[in-house]
Amino acid sequence: MNRSRTFGLLFLLLITPFARVSSQEASSGGADAFPQVSFEGLFYLNYETGTEGGVDYARFNIHRAYLTTRIRLLPKLSGRVTFDTSQDHEGDGRGDMEVRLKYAHAKYDFGDWGQITGVGLEGGIVHTVWLDFEEHVDLYRMRDPMFMERNGIFNSADFGLTLSGGIGGDLPEEYRKEVNSHYASRYGSFAVGVYNGAGYHGEEMNQDKVAEGRLTIRPLPEVLPGFQLSGLAILGKGNQEGGGDEIPDWHTYNLMASYQFPRGTLTAQYARGKGNQKGSWTEPDDPAAATDFDGYSLFGEYRLGPAWRLVAGFDDFTRTPGSSDRSFTRVHGGVGYDLGGQNILLLDLDRLDWDDADIETDTRLQVVMQVKF
Repeated sequence: MNRSRTFGLLFLLLITPFARVSSQEASSGGADAFPQVSFEGLFYLNYETGTEGGVDYARFNIHRAYLTTRIRLLPKLSGRVTFDTSQDHEGDGRGDMEVRLKYAHAKYDFGDWGQITGVGLEGGIVHTVWLDFEEHVDLYRMRDPMFMERNGIFNSADFGLTLSGGIGGDLPEEYRKEVNSHYASRYGSFAVGVYNGAGYHGEEMNQDKVAEGRLTIRPLPEVLPGFQLSGLAILGKGNQEGGGDEIPDWHTYNLMASYQFPRGTLTAQYARGKGNQKGSWTEPDDPAAATDFDGYSLFGEYRLGPAWRLVAGFDDFTRTPGSSDRSFTRVHGGVGYDLGGQNILLLDLDRLDWDDADIETDTRLQVVMQVKF
């Protein structure tokens, strides 16, 4: 039996007893019966053609396939398990569709602490502080990872603890229904956490722990409720072996302004720092010396009606020294159609120009379908 089938079978065996108990208790105890189980799926299915590294390609692909089980065990205690399926592009299993855990955590809901609302603590393989927030502002993770993740700074989950919550009460129901119901506190939101630092699919190579924090402010909640200013700070070491000064630093700082309105979204962000999560951005002759980076990203979405939408973006990223990770600019744009329930079909063009004239431009045209249930 291959690995994917083994994980799938174990998953079904794991959740079936909970599902049966939930169904039986719900039938006798109503909405207050526990445990309560729900299932979600999110797939990115695509066909892409283009040129990468001077080599032409054309292929059908599955960028990601997520299957999530949420279990509310008690009024304040819940759990989540998310399986992440993607194709292996290296090693002995090259070409295999691999299944791995992306999230596996318990969450305790503390409720409100005065004006700090909806406070929750996740433990296990958890959301780190930034990407879940950004992906609920820029809804087009279907086309590619977000700016900082795509450029190799960090990924979206890790082993550790995350404490998060909102600032002030909820925004009006009209905003939450017509614009965005996620992170919809009146004055903003926050998240802080401490993690191994290797990411959810990396082996921890040292004893260092990484501290992360995000603070989001809505400066004009009555006039422009969709306008937010967000800051991110990450302090730690890259995921390399060694101790003390033998391990390269990993520091990341990001500022983002975003505006969401019924017809669309606009974002602008600037990131700078030293090193990366993997600890691979170092001086060629000194693996303990992390190198600097900085860059910015612009993104916009405009909805032409209930279904059609236009999306476009521009990235500029610089890292020193050049070596194999040279600086570049990227422009992308596309047209999408929402079939309903955020099941979106998107035609997307992506062009990446390297700062080295000897490297050919990378281009990609893709048709991608987001399947969500």
